This record gives sequence, structure tokens and C-alpha cells, in this order.
Amino acid sequence: MEWPKLKNIILIILVLTNLCLVAFVAQRELRNDQLQRQAREEAILFLKNRGVSVEEKQVPREMELLPQTVERNLEEESQLAAALLGQGVKAEDRGAGVYRYSNDTGSIQFHSDGSFSAEFTPGAFPLGEDRAEGCRELLEKLQFEGELLSEQENALVFRQTWNGVPLFTQQVTLEVKDGCLVAMTSGRRLVGEPVEDTSRQPITVVTALIDFLNGLNALGDVCSRIDTITPGYVAATSLSGPMTLTPVWQITTDTGSYQLDTITGELSRIA
Repeated sequence: MEWPKLKNIILIILVLTNLCLVAFVAQRELRNDQLQRQAREEAILFLKNRGVSVEEKQVPREMELLPQTVERNLEEESQLAAALLGQGVKAEDRGAGVYRYSNDTGSIQFHSDGSFSAEFTPGAFPLGEDRAEGCRELLEKLQFEGELLSEQENALVFRQTWNGVPLFTQQVTLEVKDGCLVAMTSGRRLVGEPVEDTSRQPITVVTALIDFLNGLNALGDVCSRIDTITPGYVAATSLSGPMTLTPVWQITTDTGSYQLDTITGELSRIA
């Protein structure tokens, strides 16, 4: 057989082989999806049979949030301070991982665990007619993208988000007086850019639902209905290691609110 014809036959065989492999992988993924959907439906029914109802649309289809670690970025902190306060910022190392930045408009202080606070010169930061939007714009200068949780006459509380996902432990209170921002208190923020932590793996949706029921029984609590399930992160820090972001579900029921660790399956009450 001539080489050009043999070459074409070989190419056809390779193409058909690749098509078969693609079809096999697609079929396997489809089968896995079907099994996961079925297991999820059975877990929802399992809860219902034990007196806890939940609408199918409230239950996440998969565990999309993965654990993360965050290393502190000191250079970024100085840049953020300058972006907020303006020119002529002076830096002060106060020891124990605490850095303070200040100029004529005010000061801001960062800690290694992500906590921060700030005080501003009266009138230095007018918020405009929409004070919530004015506060949000100032927080964005600190790369604190957040959502407004509560608003009172002299204080607004924001919660930080990362890629649109709520960080339940990262919040800040903005104090307002005469239409101007005067302070940031009780602040907690990400200390750098999160990186996936491959040493920890989340449980499945099915396991999470069962762990919720088991955790509820262990706490001695009862409920008859799950109203919402909100995936998000909680942050923790240690003296020597990086900040860790652990994916959780915040679950509201007809009798109370709970937090489910989607790495360990541990359930705890939310005060």
C-alpha cells in the first residue's frame, strides 16, 4: 500500500479513537452527575422523613467553595493606606505585627490577624448624599469589597466579600458624623490574596446535609424547616501561620441559625 493512503488510514483511526475517548468521558461525567443528583434528592428526602423540610432550590448542587490560605502582604497595606489617606503618609512599626500609617487627614492601623481601625480628621472624608455609597467607595480604596449589613444614624456595618462570596468573619463598622466619615472600628479584612489550600478537601453536599441533622441532634436542638443555606467563608489566624479561609454553610431554620463547617462537618449555633 502506498504511504499517502496508509497515512490517511492511520489519521482516520486516530480521529475515531479520540472521538471514542471523548464520548466515553462525556458519558462517565453524565453518569456521575446523575448519581450526584439522585443522592442529593435522597438526602433531602431523608431530612424530610425525619421532620426537617427544605426546598430543593435552597440546597447547593455542589461544593463550589474550596479552602484557601492568605499570606499577609505588608507592601500592599502601605499602598492601601496611601490610597485612602492621600499623599505624605508616614509609616510606623509598632511591633508585634502592628503597622500604623498617618498624615493630616487621619490614621489607619493594620494588625497581622486582619484586624484594623482608623480615625479621621473631622470633615476630611465627606460622604455625599448617599452615605452608604460614599462609605462603600472609601472601603474599596482598601480593597474591601463589601455589602451593607446594617445602618444606624451614626454607624454603618459592612461585611467583606471575595469574588462575590461573603466572608462572615470579616466586617467593619464605619462611624459617621455630620455627613463625614470619622472612624473605622472593629474592622477585620483579608490580609492578602487567597490561594487554594489543597491539603484540605470539602465534604459532599449529601454528607453536609446528614452532618447538619446529626449536629442538630448532638446540640439537643430541633427544627422543622430549613429556610436558607448561604455558602461563604470564615477566617482564622495563628501566631505563626497564614490566615485560613474555611468554607461554611450558614443555615437559617425556623428555630435558629447555624454554621456548618464544610471541611469537618461540624455544626455550631450562631448567636
